Amino acid sequence: KMASFRQTEERNVSGEVDLMLWSPKLDLIALALVQGQVALHRLSRKRVWLRAPPGGKEQNKVKSLAWRPDGKILAIAYDTGTIILCNVENADIIHTIEVGSCISTLTWASDDSAATNGEPRSGIYKDVSKTYLPNLPSLNKTYSASSANKNTDENVDDSKMLKYQDDFNVLVAGTVSGRVLLYAYGVLLCAEFETRVAGYIGDHTKQIVSALLSNRLGRLTLVVESKCSIGKCLYLQSYDLTTLRDKSQELQVVALKYGQTASLLGYLTATVGAIREVWEDILLEIDSKLVNYAQEKHRTSSGTVSDDLLELLMFGTPSDALEKFLLHDLTEKGLKKLGHSIDLCYCNIQKYVLKHLQTVTEALYFHFCDLRGMARWEERFGTIGLSEAAVANVLQCTGAFLMKLMELLQVIDSSMRNFRAFFRWLYAVILRLSDDPVPVEVTRATQQDINFVAEFLKENFAVEWDEANRSSFSLERVGQYLKDEPLTFQVQNNVWCQFLEANPGIKNSGLLVPHNLDRSLVQEHSHLEKAVGAAFVGPADALGRCTVKELQTTLAATQHECLSAVSHSVSTKGQCVYTSFVPNLGTGRDIYIVRHLVSTNELGAARLFFDRFPDAPPDEPRKHVVLDAQFYNEETLSVLLSEESAEGTPGRSTLVQFPLKNVQSHFLPMASDDVLTDLNLCAVDAAKFLDKMNFRCLENMRAASFAVSGARHVVCVLFQSRRRVRTFEMDVQEEEGEDEDSLCRDKDMTYLQDEDKENSF
Repeated sequence: KMASFRQTEERNVSGEVDLMLWSPKLDLIALALVQGQVALHRLSRKRVWLRAPPGGKEQNKVKSLAWRPDGKILAIAYDTGTIILCNVENADIIHTIEVGSCISTLTWASDDSAATNGEPRSGIYKDVSKTYLPNLPSLNKTYSASSANKNTDENVDDSKMLKYQDDFNVLVAGTVSGRVLLYAYGVLLCAEFETRVAGYIGDHTKQIVSALLSNRLGRLTLVVESKCSIGKCLYLQSYDLTTLRDKSQELQVVALKYGQTASLLGYLTATVGAIREVWEDILLEIDSKLVNYAQEKHRTSSGTVSDDLLELLMFGTPSDALEKFLLHDLTEKGLKKLGHSIDLCYCNIQKYVLKHLQTVTEALYFHFCDLRGMARWEERFGTIGLSEAAVANVLQCTGAFLMKLMELLQVIDSSMRNFRAFFRWLYAVILRLSDDPVPVEVTRATQQDINFVAEFLKENFAVEWDEANRSSFSLERVGQYLKDEPLTFQVQNNVWCQFLEANPGIKNSGLLVPHNLDRSLVQEHSHLEKAVGAAFVGPADALGRCTVKELQTTLAATQHECLSAVSHSVSTKGQCVYTSFVPNLGTGRDIYIVRHLVSTNELGAARLFFDRFPDAPPDEPRKHVVLDAQFYNEETLSVLLSEESAEGTPGRSTLVQFPLKNVQSHFLPMASDDVLTDLNLCAVDAAKFLDKMNFRCLENMRAASFAVSGARHVVCVLFQSRRRVRTFEMDVQEEEGEDEDSLCRDKDMTYLQDEDKENSF
């Protein structure tokens, strides 16, 4: 039986479609809309989710899409220079990349040689962290107000979704400024370089049009557009990435380690954010009770709330305003409730520090000890730029963060002690003022307890009324650790610090973790983040310097702006890279195919057009312009054509599956200094090689572009209105497809007439 096309569905889309891309593993298609949204649809056209641009900026334009080879992650590039990696199941952002300039193209390639050869994915390293490290507790169980914590609930140590991938893969991003960036597993920048256009003199701008990573990730094929004042040129370039290929095993290990540490660092950041929110709750709780009294005192007299409370502590007699506040505003029940809430918040902060921050920081230390061992293995990891000094700096920063946690716990213990003494004293005062019996355990106040109360008043109430923040209360001893500024009150009488001061030889030995007394917890966190980032910058620079341009040829040189289309494919049988090039999209008839033989670096080119299709009347020659062209698989080029009428208006659209075997004998040698469109190659009518199963006229539609997938055997054609799509299942058997296809065609005819007359003839 011969293969055929079968129409499966036709549907409207919620907005104008700009880009389309099929998933390589699932029957899903990603649609980028002109408003900046990305919609994920099933083959049945049922929408799975719709994702707005990050930050809610509706004007952000999607420039490119790329699927991770396993189909679980979708990369979306915006004109702002941001790339987000989305979980295909729920559209959650698992990773964000800031490139710094507008991205023009994305592609995601994998190296399946390890799976083919039966070699382990990372034979040089075995991750034993699960054996030694405890599981991190969920942030959502103790505090769920922060939406930032939702992504950290499950699979905390693999929030980047890097585990359980069969093959090593690399995300390639090209920019409008001519830069190329390669990300191992889509997260670790492992190479970055600037494209070079040989023979171009004068001022010009470069833009990466398309990219293909092939030859086990050892060769990068690019199409680069260069513009100047007199016109533009399109160049086909090939870069040798042998070092990337040869060091792929080391990069796998480092990239996975980066994913683990980035996940842990994200968890740490979310925990610090949760602690800050809990702390704000404490201040709001107290201010809600004290704000009216503090505001009234500020209006009627000078001084602070602390003055009234200290007088009460010293003389036992409150002012009239304070007595009214204690008996009628605060009340006994209100004080007990307030004390319980604040005590609970303090306990939550302690739990966050002990169970979350300490655990995740120790896990970070474990992983960077692993990484330091790799950095010391210079013959394997030195080539990819892993620096032992940078990793050692991370360990120092991690240790400093741990010490700051211990310091914070000491301050919290001291503050809780003073806070409990203060509330016990104030509770006794309210009971006495209301002539209620005072429990014996409450009346037992030692001189030390009175000192604790006085210390609490001095530290937390001795501030003037702040009209902007509507506050006269400050828990600064603890709160200073949660600000991005130096500490105001440093810990005194630290025995360890006294020991180091007495022994400068030990202090300056470099063996000890630094204890930065003046830094807050937030500052130590910031230093840790910067150190972690610096530990992973080596590969991008080291491998970027190892890229070698092997080949450059010119596809076209023109003085006018015109739309063009480029597509790439790797032929494993012929050991070559095919590049299809349509110089005048929507107006021209020509399709050029360039064949690059990898082993010899030889170039060959063929020029195709489509004229006389099988069964067409011989006296009615019909010209067809090319609307789009993409490689369906390594053996087939999919072409979308529009019949051009005598008046020059677009006519019926045709979908073609052109077998590349039919053009092999028509390739002519091409030199690197040739201009493809100026070679005057003999144009071959590719329609004569087709049989009736290789093409299909698309009835009742004016097509604009399409998305094809040989892996999923599907094609999606976009209408000229860009608000409607029609999907086809490819490679179905003829007998199987005929009846269903005719039924679907009749159904769609009625549907078109009723709902979408703008696209019918």
